[in-house]
Amino acid sequence: MRINGLGCSLVDNLYSPVNFRSDLYKKWSRETNSGIGIITGGLVFGEDLEKSSGKRYKDILKEITGKKLIPRKNVGGPAIVALINIIQMIEDNEISIGFFGALGDDENGRYISEKLGFVDIDLNGYIVVDVQTPFTDVLSDPSYNNNNGERSFINYIGAAGKLSGRDIPESFFKGDILIYGGTALTPALHDDLSFLLKKGREAGCLNFVNTVYDFRNQNINPDKPWPLVNSSSDYQMIDLLIADNEEAGRISGLDSKEDAIAFFAEKGVHSVIITHGSEDLISYSDGTFFMEKEISTLPVSISAGNQMRSLPFGSTADTTGCGDNFAGGVYASTALQLKNNSNRKPSLKQAAAWGVVSGGFAGLYQGGVYYEKKQGEKLEKLKNLFEEYEQQTGYSFE
Repeated sequence: MRINGLGCSLVDNLYSPVNFRSDLYKKWSRETNSGIGIITGGLVFGEDLEKSSGKRYKDILKEITGKKLIPRKNVGGPAIVALINIIQMIEDNEISIGFFGALGDDENGRYISEKLGFVDIDLNGYIVVDVQTPFTDVLSDPSYNNNNGERSFINYIGAAGKLSGRDIPESFFKGDILIYGGTALTPALHDDLSFLLKKGREAGCLNFVNTVYDFRNQNINPDKPWPLVNSSSDYQMIDLLIADNEEAGRISGLDSKEDAIAFFAEKGVHSVIITHGSEDLISYSDGTFFMEKEISTLPVSISAGNQMRSLPFGSTADTTGCGDNFAGGVYASTALQLKNNSNRKPSLKQAAAWGVVSGGFAGLYQGGVYYEKKQGEKLEKLKNLFEEYEQQTGYSFE
């Protein structure tokens, strides 16, 4: 089996703790500042922040975080983080993973290349361009939202803005599963998503999409739904869509995740999962790909939440990458079910459960990628969380 992922890979600069209740943070937040501002729980582009304020972004960042707060670097991006979690979960050489994207020939690009050198991933589709490597400054307040934590993201697109759908080689479409991860951070690819989905469908691939906050379209038309595909009929080419509550609401133009589920179902998306922070997720399957033909809900992991809240004061753990790891957990479970049970359809509930524990575990360390000291370390921890999750829900997902 072959899984190919497409989207943004970048360097995350993790600043923690940042006090979202402080006057300096509020000065630059959209909630208390007119025009472009940092969005608590959302993403803005650094270039737009500079244009709207007339101030260098580096100076804004120093003002918010303080000169003494040194960031921790990590590999980030909705596509690459999900793929790395898949690799850490499958432990199977018969499932290969490839990543397609762009990076620059600079310090951040070399950092990403070094880190990915320790992961069994095919990078032949990862090209170098003459533009800076994308990066995101992640501001994290672990005490926010009753100690559940929250983050704000400032992104520089850089090399990610250089890829369009026409730049993607035919080798991408030779995968069994194609993952389009957070393409809103790669604007030209995002605009070509329908083109890519169509090519994937014509090649007989499964099309999986996980979304990210689409600041570009939110800024262009704040009162209109975000465009995901070119026409309503193109939704039918999506076999699995994963979004959080806000993203699903902005794409559908509807207020509740239940209404958003109904919207995507009516448009022909074959299966959908909508997460909602610490609240229950909701999922839908039409029975085409997954065995379920229903709408259902699942809670978050109580065990992971308790462990997060019991972390010692001053811990550097944060919720960065929880959504990306959730998606990776869903994809890994789906791939393993397809490979190990070829005579039956995979279970969306089982896949979502592995997403829950993957996303929950990501809140117990800093950054999106968990660097293992030995192979299988992360999977062992996830299995423990999964067993506790089965006890919590009373379900047997296997």
